[in-house]
Amino acid sequence: MHLFIRIILKFLPWILIIFALLYFLSNIKSWPFSRSETAETEITHTTILHKIEALGKLELVKYNFQEITELTERNNNFLGIFPSGDSKAVLISQGEAVGCIDLTKIQQDDIVIRGDSLLITLPDPELCYYKLNMEKTRIYSIERGVYYKDEKQMIQKAYRLAERQIRQAALDSGILEQTRDNSQLILLPLLEEVSNKKVYFRRSLGTDNINKF
Repeated sequence: MHLFIRIILKFLPWILIIFALLYFLSNIKSWPFSRSETAETEITHTTILHKIEALGKLELVKYNFQEITELTERNNNFLGIFPSGDSKAVLISQGEAVGCIDLTKIQQDDIVIRGDSLLITLPDPELCYYKLNMEKTRIYSIERGVYYKDEKQMIQKAYRLAERQIRQAALDSGILEQTRDNSQLILLPLLEEVSNKKVYFRRSLGTDNINKF
């Protein structure tokens, strides 16, 4: 027993030196056996340029809508005999429609100079886009018949119907006419300032001028 203790005491300094050396090496990051204190995250991101489009559409008016859309689907009779009831989804939505004109459609023949006057044929107004505001659109209620169709499909159909209603509501509200009026209101002072001429607009070469020339 005393021999064992003497051996331990004899080699104790070397044991302490070895443990100290191992501790030192374990804290060197480049050491292959060092400890990793934080996990590293590697992110690979690839972006592919798919298409480049030249944009020349001048947005001139935006209509905002809030609507309630009710979609009802007639279900088949259960077992071909018993009424199964209808499926119904009610959607409360908000959306917008934007009117614009495409300035890239203006050709050289659409611009006529006569003395100190400038006659310009503007492109027809367009419904530039219409869409739902998904953050402010939600399903208010849904009723299922005993034998109802796929619920997810019915909800998607309700969203598509609500979007089409925005388009129709914008057209019925005169968004194209408002776009045409705004195009003249905005472009007239700008073109007169640039050209230093009196500017007149008309819809097409074969129709009467919007403003008398």
